[in-house]
Amino acid sequence: STPQQVAVCFVAAVAVAWGQSYGRDDCRCIGNVLAYPGLEALKNYLVNSELKYTPPGSSNSYTFPSTYGSEQCKAHDNPLPPYCSGDTPPGWCQVKWCYVDPSECGGVAKIKSRFFTDVDNLYFSYGTCVDSGASANTYESWTDNVVTKTKKMIELVEDYARSARFQLEKTYSDFDTDAACNLGGQDMCNCTECKYWDDWKSSVLFTDVGTLPRASADSQETNAATCLAEGIATTYQRTAAIEADPDFARVGYQYFADQFTGSYTQWPKQKDMCDVENYDPRFRPWYAAAATGPKDVLIVVDVSGSMHDADRHILAQQAVKTILDTLTWKDFATIILFNDRVGQVYSDTLVPVTDQNRAAMKGWCDNQKWKSGGTNFQLPLQKVWQVIKASVDSSRTSMCQKAIMFLTDGKDPSFQDFATVKEKADEYNAIIFSYALGTGADTAIAKRLACENHGVFYAVPDGADLAHIMSAYYEYFAHGQEMCSGSWIKYTSYGGGHQLYAGCMAMYDRTVPTPELLGVSCLDLNLFADVSEMKDETGWNYFKCVASDVTKMCRAVLLTECHRQKIRLSYSQDSVCTETYNDYQDVTSATKCPCADQSCQDLSSEWTDEKGYFCDSWVGDNCSNPDADWGYSANGTAQVKKNCRRSCGLCSYKTDYCGVSSSQECPVTPIATECRACLGRVSGVDIDGATMECPPDAPRNLVNPCWTQDCASAAPPVVSLSIGVASAVVVIVAALSMA
Repeated sequence: STPQQVAVCFVAAVAVAWGQSYGRDDCRCIGNVLAYPGLEALKNYLVNSELKYTPPGSSNSYTFPSTYGSEQCKAHDNPLPPYCSGDTPPGWCQVKWCYVDPSECGGVAKIKSRFFTDVDNLYFSYGTCVDSGASANTYESWTDNVVTKTKKMIELVEDYARSARFQLEKTYSDFDTDAACNLGGQDMCNCTECKYWDDWKSSVLFTDVGTLPRASADSQETNAATCLAEGIATTYQRTAAIEADPDFARVGYQYFADQFTGSYTQWPKQKDMCDVENYDPRFRPWYAAAATGPKDVLIVVDVSGSMHDADRHILAQQAVKTILDTLTWKDFATIILFNDRVGQVYSDTLVPVTDQNRAAMKGWCDNQKWKSGGTNFQLPLQKVWQVIKASVDSSRTSMCQKAIMFLTDGKDPSFQDFATVKEKADEYNAIIFSYALGTGADTAIAKRLACENHGVFYAVPDGADLAHIMSAYYEYFAHGQEMCSGSWIKYTSYGGGHQLYAGCMAMYDRTVPTPELLGVSCLDLNLFADVSEMKDETGWNYFKCVASDVTKMCRAVLLTECHRQKIRLSYSQDSVCTETYNDYQDVTSATKCPCADQSCQDLSSEWTDEKGYFCDSWVGDNCSNPDADWGYSANGTAQVKKNCRRSCGLCSYKTDYCGVSSSQECPVTPIATECRACLGRVSGVDIDGATMECPPDAPRNLVNPCWTQDCASAAPPVVSLSIGVASAVVVIVAALSMA
């Protein structure tokens, strides 16, 4: 479907049967908002009898009619700039609403407006413009059967997430570096009106949005983050005004974090969030999950005796746990501890990082010895490849990128087997990230391992924030993966302990030719409907598997050596690779890198090859010359190359930033009509932690039974394209000081 068709569908979904044009009897529209007591400050925005609106941080201003929001229920925003005048405006642009007096309005949701920031008591409502007894909530307005309603819910949440992306990207594209933004009453910790609600088990304020600001060393980045927080407030408030239940008994959040500073913005405003010490959302599962595709992560940690120095063993243990916190149910991981031998291994194959498994891995870490023995690099690296092979052979893999994180605080002068590491890294398409921990460490081995294998080297001095540096590995993928579709996560809310399902979407800076991550925005399914009731309906299986499918799809990492050198430089000049095989050794932050053609995409997310694999399963593999053991025919190989160009890495790169000054908006990704587990090969677990499989109530099941282990002896071996099906990322954290 085209963006225009999606917009039309969204408008149709939210445009319910509207009632009285002046609002409900118990919540009337304000007749003349400019003359209404307490709203006199609105006159300060009058210019030539029109209201002047300036978006946060923008040098552009826009004019609205003086009757904007006044007199009657009306789609007051349609078709006004800056948000509702384009080809694909947010759905709320065509929904009727009006300004109301909060003290004279009951029975419907009313939200504080942030369009005119100097007006402190300006509230609006969509609910008052709906027939008495009806709801502005989209899900409740649908008259379809429960199966269809549940299927439409995914598209609804993604449409709202896409509206948030549009708002944020628009705010940033209009950002004026000379303009100053001010959170004012949006500061999360300044909430005298927050009240404790039993349903939420927290102190909240539903009429407003709150922000936990974090500062950056770059004042311009801090100001940009503040402007983004102000900008997204409008979309969050309008979404809540339409979809929240009038008494706010249904618990569901909307939230955003920016990549610059890690500032966090949320509806509703929640004072309890101020009690979270050093909260950086960029290293939470929901953020990393939306910013990058699925990953396999092997965390390999040196626990030799020298790890006792400067409490490195404590830092390493904290770092492992922080890395685990960046992973979700779509990712796989294991932990390998070593000194002069391979010591303890959490699992000889990768395991999905469900909440239960994450807790078990952290508990396992607490019971290990982290500081004894010497150091040997060869043995743990051999174990890495053994684990990958065993995982691939048993389909215990995301079938996507692999991150192998190798932390050592030893020096192994006997290690010279770089050729074998490169051979294996090429075989598994492994990317090696290396970390040298300890002031004065010998960094030569660590840096060579990264530079020879498409990775990044980090020198980490004693006293540095090792957990932060290591857990930032996912930013490598965020640079190379433009995440246009949403990602889903199930989580437990802070304080209240509510089980929530969130749809998340990444936002990008499109003022540059290659999109760069701005941040991540999420909104909870629970905001729209009672999930416990949805789970009892027959459409839940479809929701669960399709939400899982869109989240688990592999994303190609489109990075050239130029991009990698710039990523290295962003950490340190010492991280830039300078061997003869490394190009762009003189890279600067202003270097223009080649870029891939954004129009180069796979044919379809539902197409499968002759072995039952989807296009994205080929990410990181050699589609032109696949392993002969996989058994592909010449025609089968040709079809893969034809239909899976992006996943196969066959998109052309153009020099000089593709000759453009800005990047295109993300294409709209159609929501699948069937579960991928009913069409081809899948792996791992779904969003609820259950094994991925075709639901029993699915309309059809095209999966070949001989793809399963039940008839493996009578069929060709299951090919895992992750020697094959995945590209591997090896993160070698080499804390190289004397052992």
